[in-house]
Amino acid sequence: MEALPFLKPFYHFVDFKERVFLLYLASSFLLALCIHLYDRRARRPWTFGSASSAPHVPNPSPVREIFPKEVYTHPSAKTDYAYFICNVILYGFILLPFQLFGAFFSGEVFSALSLFLTPAVTSDFSAVWLYAVVGVVLILVSDFGTFLAHFLAHKVRFLWEFHKVHHSAAVMTPITVYRMHPVDDVFTLILGGTLTGLADAIIRFFLIPEISPFLLLVLNILSYVFYVTGYHLRHSHVWLSYGQVVSRFLISPAQHQIHHSASKPHWDKNFGFVFAIWDWLFGTLYVPKEREHLTFGIGRKEEEEYSSVLRLYFLPFKKAWKVLNK
Repeated sequence: MEALPFLKPFYHFVDFKERVFLLYLASSFLLALCIHLYDRRARRPWTFGSASSAPHVPNPSPVREIFPKEVYTHPSAKTDYAYFICNVILYGFILLPFQLFGAFFSGEVFSALSLFLTPAVTSDFSAVWLYAVVGVVLILVSDFGTFLAHFLAHKVRFLWEFHKVHHSAAVMTPITVYRMHPVDDVFTLILGGTLTGLADAIIRFFLIPEISPFLLLVLNILSYVFYVTGYHLRHSHVWLSYGQVVSRFLISPAQHQIHHSASKPHWDKNFGFVFAIWDWLFGTLYVPKEREHLTFGIGRKEEEEYSSVLRLYFLPFKKAWKVLNK
């Protein structure tokens, strides 16, 4: 039975297709616990981003450090919780149609190719190698689409006014991932759908007639692995770096936290979602040499403008209008 609209936010926690599925949250907690125990043995203190000025608690418990009250009861976090509920309820009305854009665009490109060319579904590769290559291509194209949309959201002033909603979080929790303006999400879905749809059409036209269920299963498994290996530490105060070598290929939670940093040297760095290669190519890669103490957000004065759910939704339109009329 279809969930009532006001219950949808709670269903996200028990749906493995959603980012806040309990298994993904639990795995991030266990990883954070391991990091806490390791850092305590190494006598490395933790800080809580913009909430790090809170009174020091000697020898805090693991739960106290992983779920600090200063972060999870911060006004910015409370706004995130309310915004999460509203966004999930509105999602089906605003964003769901745009999720189908990639499939629609793929069909249109395939039809256009068919008008001028004859499908050439031939290959000297074995089926296993062919599907492996197709899988890698689809993963790379999808990830590049996410990177490019993120990059443009920072570089184009009009788009930045909507993406700024996400960066206005003064503290970060796993729920902060939902602090995205619908216009920002629509832009990402359209750009990402265009690139993946184009790749999908070309692959089906020239290589294989359709994406096999097995390949889709493998891609889904890789997606689940990504979410279960500490994804939620990206929007948290828990520092997890992959080191100098791996961080040049994969974006670590620490690198995404640096992306949210209010410190000027960190601005416009680490746009990548999964792979760091795009940041390397665009000159935006920042690999930390050691743990850095970060303050999140866009500055207290401007953060105060985004202090309510209504402001998160409507203030970007006002600011974007001013950008267009300059």
